[in-house]
Amino acid sequence: MNAPIPRDPYNAALGAVRRLTDAGRFVPGEPIVVTEVAAEVGFSPTPVREALARLAGEGLIDRRRGHGYFYPALSASDLIDLFELQLAYLHAALILCPRGLASLRKAAAEIRIDDGVQALFDAIVQQSANAALIEASRRVRDRMKPVLEAERHLDPEDGSAIRAMTTIIAAGRIPDLLDQVQQYHEQRCARVERLTRMLAAA
Repeated sequence: MNAPIPRDPYNAALGAVRRLTDAGRFVPGEPIVVTEVAAEVGFSPTPVREALARLAGEGLIDRRRGHGYFYPALSASDLIDLFELQLAYLHAALILCPRGLASLRKAAAEIRIDDGVQALFDAIVQQSANAALIEASRRVRDRMKPVLEAERHLDPEDGSAIRAMTTIIAAGRIPDLLDQVQQYHEQRCARVERLTRMLAAA
């Protein structure tokens, strides 16, 4: 018995392709063949092509005129640019869009140590309740997904950074939190060459 055709094949295909990217299905720098992906996710090529175009517009997929779609290969300078953007969004959430310590403490209290530093960063931005900031931060995080996975392998014991930041948040010391976030940013930038090698070898 054939599976029913979804009423909205574009959004269904978009969700399916997003799940493939999240699962690490695509190799950085290699082409994405529309017909192969369509067969894999069970849709015709048209909605899959439209989904890839959407993801290209979000910066998650590269579209090269005359050559098709490619999963982006992030260089060391690309990674630093993404890290800088994330740092700027965290500063904006804490300084430009503060909602008070109660909101920040509640967001931080829901993070477990094994969730990783990115989960805490997401919570900090989410508690700002600024829709544009949250969306911009999500896009950067989505582009960084392969990097975040590599970071977890590189530093599986990043719990100390989360503990330090959540302790500072509980104490209400925002300037110290900004300093801690800056230190973390500098540490990840210092290992960016190792990260790019890991991504290239994946």
